[in-house]
Amino acid sequence: MHESPENFHFERGFGRACAARVGLELDILHDFEHDYAFIGRGLPAGTRRVKYTGLAGLKKLFKDPYDLVVLLDFPKRERCAPGFVWLAREAKAGKKVFVANHLIPMPGDNFTGALSRRVKALAGVDAGYMLEFDDKRLWGETGLGGKRLLRRGYATDCEYYKEQGTKPGEYVFSAGSTGRDFEALAAGVKKAGFKLKIFSDMAPKALPRGVDFKPLSKNLEKLRGAAAGARAVVVPVRDGHINEAAGNSIAFLAMALGKPVLTRRTRYMSRFIQDGVNGFLYPILSPDSIVAGLESIKALSPAKSLRMGAAARATILKKANLDSFTASLLNRFLKK
Repeated sequence: MHESPENFHFERGFGRACAARVGLELDILHDFEHDYAFIGRGLPAGTRRVKYTGLAGLKKLFKDPYDLVVLLDFPKRERCAPGFVWLAREAKAGKKVFVANHLIPMPGDNFTGALSRRVKALAGVDAGYMLEFDDKRLWGETGLGGKRLLRRGYATDCEYYKEQGTKPGEYVFSAGSTGRDFEALAAGVKKAGFKLKIFSDMAPKALPRGVDFKPLSKNLEKLRGAAAGARAVVVPVRDGHINEAAGNSIAFLAMALGKPVLTRRTRYMSRFIQDGVNGFLYPILSPDSIVAGLESIKALSPAKSLRMGAAARATILKKANLDSFTASLLNRFLKK
């Protein structure tokens, strides 16, 4: 019931995992208002989507208990809070699992999250996944801790983000908002002789004339095409940004598309990107470090560029594939 494109991607991936099991039926309870049809249309056989209408309607769904209930993130809208807490604490089911697809909301940022802390709502689930780089102490406040609190890696919808057969253009693409320094990126891209496209909801203070800047939230349906058509994807995370995984969603989708990625060297990113093999890492963010990375990408022969792209996608398929996570979740908690 947390509306976001990432959660619609999760719905698609979980639907694919369920469809792979003969005779398994899936009900998807949602409170989405936005049309994410660009991510995918239709539902697998045995799947239905049910719009959340309130607690009374929700209880009717549970006339017969489900074998497995998966709660995905804290709902953003207050009207969903009673249903979420009832599902976590009182609904009868074979197993109940919570899955965080985003970082835990900070106190005061999300009504359902605050309510869940107050009533320890997640004490009612059998297990729950937090993203591996999140703060487990905050999850403990929701009633989820000990061996019931599991860690998961960020996962990309590799079925949606796959090679598009697009001839690379002479532009660099960047996206995202957290911890970014687009001014340093723009200066480096200009010096390297490329054009620049940016999708972000964080408006930079100043950018050179000619930079194609668009709000990310209003152009989600264009994100895949913009990344697929770029010569390179750069994620310019500031040196002092505390989250080592910042920018992973954009970096991983670009790698799944087979694009050369340039981003900050951290312990986290070094687990996925081997410099010069399946992408590039800069040590310190500056226009000169951006130039150096782009010059390395520019120097790749067509054959080497294809090999790097294939290696990048293979890495995400192995280490951060949404379909792998949803299938493993289903296998772990639904034995039949």
